[in-house]
Amino acid sequence: MEKKFACDNIVLDFNGTIIDDCAYTADIANEMLTMQGHKTITVEEYKTHFTFPVIKFYKHVGFKLPPEGNDNFDVLAQYFIDAYRRDFSKVKVFPDFESFIKEYQGKKTLICLSATKQTELLGQVKMAGVDKHFDHIVGVSDIYAAGKADVAKNFFSKTHLDPKKTLFIGDTVHDAEVAKELGANIILVSRGHQSKEVLMKGTDCLILDSLEEVKEYIE
Repeated sequence: MEKKFACDNIVLDFNGTIIDDCAYTADIANEMLTMQGHKTITVEEYKTHFTFPVIKFYKHVGFKLPPEGNDNFDVLAQYFIDAYRRDFSKVKVFPDFESFIKEYQGKKTLICLSATKQTELLGQVKMAGVDKHFDHIVGVSDIYAAGKADVAKNFFSKTHLDPKKTLFIGDTVHDAEVAKELGANIILVSRGHQSKEVLMKGTDCLILDSLEEVKEYIE
């Protein structure tokens, strides 16, 4: 077993780490691809191609953005937000989240960090029933899902929490990049929006299969 991580703060990604929304999101991507006359993708292809900024993912899966084509990223981004909101009540929280988060409530500062627009994120965490578990819920300022490095930096600067005493838990290579940029520790869980193969190729950090396993690595 690798070393345990000592931390005062735990940052959890939302999509694919707390909620099981990969297939749901892939279905919306296929709805959009069909709407634009493009070939659809499988969930496995989604997990292979998903990345940040999301505009790169759109290009990877077949959208033709200018100058190659006429697909409008602004329109697509807004369509995604509307479609994601439409049936969000069907998305489930991973079954091990509750026991995981209760283990650290009152013991560590708990933060939910997402590349989702702040107003949307607040509604989603409330609808999922997980808002009550967090000391801070942090999203971004727009709908374009470019990433969360800047918002993470701003959050730690404003709160004066120490990134070096922080453990990030996410499901994408981008989560690892953000954590490393801040000097924080990172564990990835390989059941979200990127396959284990993509995670292993993109980072050398610890990769586990569930939040239940993550508990074993936290002091």
